[in-house]
Amino acid sequence: MLSLKNNFVRIAIGVVVLVILALAAVVGLALNRAATVAVAPTVTPLVVQLPTQVPATPTSVAANSNNARTQVRYVATGIKATGSLVSAKQAGLSFAIGGRVKEINVEEGAKIKAGAAIASLDTGTLDSTVAQAQAAFDMAKASFLSVKAGPNADQVAVAKANLAQAKAAVDQAQAAYDRIGGATNPFSALTPQALALQQTTNAFNAAVAQYNLAVNHPTDTELAIAGASLAQAQAALDAAKVSLANARIVAPFDGTVLAINPKVGEAVSANAVVATLADLKNMQVIVNLDENSLTGAKVGQNVSLTVDAIGGTVLTGKVRKIGLLGTATTGVVSVPVTIDVDPTDAPIYPGLSATVEFQTEQ
Repeated sequence: MLSLKNNFVRIAIGVVVLVILALAAVVGLALNRAATVAVAPTVTPLVVQLPTQVPATPTSVAANSNNARTQVRYVATGIKATGSLVSAKQAGLSFAIGGRVKEINVEEGAKIKAGAAIASLDTGTLDSTVAQAQAAFDMAKASFLSVKAGPNADQVAVAKANLAQAKAAVDQAQAAYDRIGGATNPFSALTPQALALQQTTNAFNAAVAQYNLAVNHPTDTELAIAGASLAQAQAALDAAKVSLANARIVAPFDGTVLAINPKVGEAVSANAVVATLADLKNMQVIVNLDENSLTGAKVGQNVSLTVDAIGGTVLTGKVRKIGLLGTATTGVVSVPVTIDVDPTDAPIYPGLSATVEFQTEQ
């Protein structure tokens, strides 16, 4: 009986040992598998703090080759200012001289090209002045060319013939004077022969002078005098033409006629604005930004513009220039900021007010 119990104990102990060995094998296998798995590194999440403001303009989206999309937003900075719309190219046009308006060639709102005639004065008197100045110039030019060219062959030939004739007359008078004794005759001075010799000698001297004038011209002095007369006539003609041109107004650039002030027949004074021309394709807004807000503005910065005159339509633009001279009004220092309005079909024109809100890129 005791032997049977001992056998049973041995069997039980063997079973327990087998179970323990099996459990040890299972645990070892699990540990080996765990050792072959790489531990993933710990990743610290990137936290991006977005501004609390609501985006003021639509976002622009760009896609890369992997279809990943990068979003750029422009959000309002909270800096606002109100200013006036102006044209980047605008001019008040006037006559340089006074007179009576004869023609107005355009209407308000007309789109014209550079060089187009806008208005003109009555130029009757000016036309006559130009004609007179032209005639005087033509005469001065002809005289100058004549002096410059000097005597022609015919003039020299005539002078030479006159000189020869005068010489022959002197010789003839001298021979007659000699026949009455000449200087040895105490009464020769009282004779007709002496008088004839004196007259022919004077004529001969005059012929010599004429011949010399013919062959020795022009002199430097003659050229200088003729040139000065021509220059004076040219200046008078130029002045008359300028006065005539000043009686007309032409467009200095492409643009739209914003205003025409006088009517045909009205008298206008010199330098009084007759027409206003502006390029409405290139509009700007000028606002005065206080010095505390300048840090929120920079050249090239995007802005949004609200124009009440077109129903509050929101336009876009960019800062073109920040002024360098501040002005103080009631203790507040402000600086002018010029903004280019992006091209638009909206009916905007100079003088309208616009509220500008500066933006920043996110």
